[in-house]
Amino acid sequence: METLRATGWVFELPDSSVPFYYFYTLFDFGNTDWRAVVKAIPTMLGLAFFSILHVPINVPALAVSTNADKIDTNRELLAHGISNLLSGCMGSFQNYLVYSNSVLFIRSGGGSNLAGMMLCATTLAVFLSGPAIIGYIPTMVVGALIFHLGLELVKESLFDTIGVVNRIEYATIVAIVVAMATIGFNEGIFIGILMACFFFILLYSRRPALRKAYTGSAVRSTVRRLYSQRRFLDEVCKQIQVMRLQGFMFFGTINGVEAYIRNLLEQRQWHANPIRFLVLDFALVNGMDFSAAEAFIRIRRLLESREIYMVICGAERVSEVGRALRAAGVWSDDECEYVQTSPSLNEALEWCENVLLQYYYLHQAALVGTEMPQSYSIVSTPQPNEVDVYGSSPRHAMVSEATQSAMPASHDHTPASQTGELAPAFPLLHQAFLDLDSSQSASETLAFIAPHFVRKQLPAEECLWRVGSAADAMYITESGTLRVFVENGNGESEAIESILPGTSLGELAVITGRNHSTTVISDGSVVMWELSKKTYEELCTREPAKTLAFVRLALMYPAQGMKAITAYAFCAQ
Repeated sequence: METLRATGWVFELPDSSVPFYYFYTLFDFGNTDWRAVVKAIPTMLGLAFFSILHVPINVPALAVSTNADKIDTNRELLAHGISNLLSGCMGSFQNYLVYSNSVLFIRSGGGSNLAGMMLCATTLAVFLSGPAIIGYIPTMVVGALIFHLGLELVKESLFDTIGVVNRIEYATIVAIVVAMATIGFNEGIFIGILMACFFFILLYSRRPALRKAYTGSAVRSTVRRLYSQRRFLDEVCKQIQVMRLQGFMFFGTINGVEAYIRNLLEQRQWHANPIRFLVLDFALVNGMDFSAAEAFIRIRRLLESREIYMVICGAERVSEVGRALRAAGVWSDDECEYVQTSPSLNEALEWCENVLLQYYYLHQAALVGTEMPQSYSIVSTPQPNEVDVYGSSPRHAMVSEATQSAMPASHDHTPASQTGELAPAFPLLHQAFLDLDSSQSASETLAFIAPHFVRKQLPAEECLWRVGSAADAMYITESGTLRVFVENGNGESEAIESILPGTSLGELAVITGRNHSTTVISDGSVVMWELSKKTYEELCTREPAKTLAFVRLALMYPAQGMKAITAYAFCAQ
């Protein structure tokens, strides 16, 4: 052994009288060269950064190599942090998960908790036995281990990544390896971080921030409206432009959004499709820097100059996006008519449609002298006697033409076969259904069914029916609003539809005999007319032809509502 030690094949035998704790006796803060400590700070920071970075990279890779399906990266980070803290307090070096050593250990049968405890006990025994054991370790074993680890790391970084990462990422890996080998460890880490930041900006800016863009003709709110209102909105909803944004918005991605909006307002595009509302949906945006928020200030000024409403939805006031927009002054506490906010896209579309209906009733009042409904006084508009009914601009011309084509035709409220007084529910049924079918036979059908409707009042926040309950009646709303809710699978209810006055509900469950698939709750006091299921079944037996004619009319409303909900579900997501 002495010959082997003398020739360098085995490490020198340390002094056997040195105890295992001798290392701690060397600490003397009085003799510490703090300038050397300061110079070592970059290396310590680099090692700390490397120690943090290796966990989310090596742990999932180790799990794949060992077929482990259940991993918790947060737990691993916490365990590494605690172990490094304790190791630092004990004056030892940092903890680091070496991927190749770990794979070798696990594949050698060390994948159990017992093997880990045995490794820990062996390491502790070697530590307590002191440095004497070093004198019996061949130098070639240590050299081969270091050489093996170096080759393994080079293989993993330079060869195993070929075809796995893209060219930009591979160029970053090569640059880090070359910099660490030729310049230094800290310099290699710095160059890697710098290149990663640069290429992140380059790659992310190529991803469009605009996920989808469409007009209100493709997607409408899920509000159940009168047929005349739907017919008007069918003509003018293309004045609503929806832009669904996504990802993290910064100076590299906002330019595409701003260019798209400016293209919408170009003269040729404006005459083809003049817009009145720009709905910006931030539901899929997970962050925004100040440069992107400032760009929305320019967009806001541009829209206000064209009298276009900017409707912000999908962003909470206290969220990162909401704070960025408020800091830039886009979303301010001062009331600005041309900037509106809504919790969701559906509510934003509902607000835009209500404003369009305000113009509908305004033009109707200017044409035939009817009164404006108070529920549709939302934004500032001219008086009916000041309205240009012939349309001096593309937007006004579109609204004027749509108003004239959607205005309800004057129908004779008295059916030909009706000799006595009409039932109280007949005018409401006439308003709800005769726009769908203005024939004389439809009027006869409504006169037949109207006496069987009974007036009912529902208090505010009252449940009309719950999901899974048996259907007992169908209804026509006279005043007030109802909200339709569905369960989202997490034990929570989500509003999917609003029922406005003059529309029907509950007809599908009564006609098909199936239980209700939704929950309906009144939004304020509601007055409605009820046709019980028992009465409906009696009419089916006594007057099947007339009842069938009414069923055909009643099914037109849920068909329209299903169309709106389906379009919203598929196009707005």
